[in-house]
Amino acid sequence: MFRELRLKLTLINVGVMALLLLLFIIGTFFVMQVQIFNQSQQLMQIIASEAGSGSVNNTREHDKHLAKYFYLKTDESGKITENSSALPLPLDQLTPLVEKAINSPNPKGEVELHDEAYTFLKVPLKQTPGFVITFVDLERDREILRELLLTLSVGGLVCLGLSYYGSRFMADRAMAPIKSSWQRQQDFVADASHELRTPLTVVQVNLELVKGNSDETVASQSKWLDNSLLEMKRMSKLVDDLLFLARADSQQQTLEMKQFPLNTALREVIESFKPLAETHEILLECSLNSEGMYYGDENRIKQLMVILLDNALKYTPSGGQVSLSLQNWGTLAEITVSDTGEGIDQEHLAKIFERFYRVDQARSQQTEGTGLGLAIADWIIRSHHGRIKVSSSPGKGTTFVVSLPK
Repeated sequence: MFRELRLKLTLINVGVMALLLLLFIIGTFFVMQVQIFNQSQQLMQIIASEAGSGSVNNTREHDKHLAKYFYLKTDESGKITENSSALPLPLDQLTPLVEKAINSPNPKGEVELHDEAYTFLKVPLKQTPGFVITFVDLERDREILRELLLTLSVGGLVCLGLSYYGSRFMADRAMAPIKSSWQRQQDFVADASHELRTPLTVVQVNLELVKGNSDETVASQSKWLDNSLLEMKRMSKLVDDLLFLARADSQQQTLEMKQFPLNTALREVIESFKPLAETHEILLECSLNSEGMYYGDENRIKQLMVILLDNALKYTPSGGQVSLSLQNWGTLAEITVSDTGEGIDQEHLAKIFERFYRVDQARSQQTEGTGLGLAIADWIIRSHHGRIKVSSSPGKGTTFVVSLPK
């Protein structure tokens, strides 16, 4: 699939480049053709004017122009009365050329003689009856145009070849994030399927046990029903998190921005975790002395704190400590969540915000969670134009530092 897409992108780029080169070649050719034609017309005007006044300087004009030219003067009957010094053919062989020009209804045009083309300009003499006819050989002009067209064509083909390889390179660069996104989507679907399969299997097994003991009371089978209810809650949480991230990816997840006291919001969150901390014999401390208003989505900031505190309590053993602090640094509000838990190896720190990423698969199976919390936290922080840093030492604990612009 990606190979076909890369080829398609390459061919589209090459096609666009070929069209642009074609337009450039055609435009350049016609511009040069018009300029060369105008130069020939100007040359004939000059020669006709000077021939009429008898002051033609052949040497000067030959040095100035590459085109071969000559002029002839005739009486009103078409008989040649005067000619320039340089003639391409004997004078008697030029008579048919003069007759064609004399008989032409237009004062200028093109005539051919012995497979050679000439452009002419016919101007009446002022003092005596007759004409001065200036001829310019078109072969030199056509040769210049042929060489120009050949040069442009060869250059265009070379550029087209280079554009093919350049387009392949750019297509590979463009495909890199697409491949990455595709792989992440595939992994996301596989991980989501795996996470959903476990609670569904548990629910199915427990309900089959209940159904197999249909004669027993509900109270006697509460164990199986409680297991099913617990897994349903876990699955509901997982679906909610998946829906949240799906809306975030499609930019449909909106924020309700408003001014609110950040320290009050954090205090409300930490108060809700105190019973859980006491149950697990974990010391929960907070330092929220900094006051001030913060502009953001209060509910999402609370959700962010819930995720960080919940993770800290999950991975901190009994007798450990979890602390939350808030400090103001100019235009930044800095929130720090630290624990004295198990810690995280350095190799995992850069990946913990990926969806469904598990530092320890065996440990994660024993701990409730969807594996999406830190991915949601990362989105909330980025949506508030903030940043998060994490430092950890295995066996000593982990510290998350969230910086939010006020």
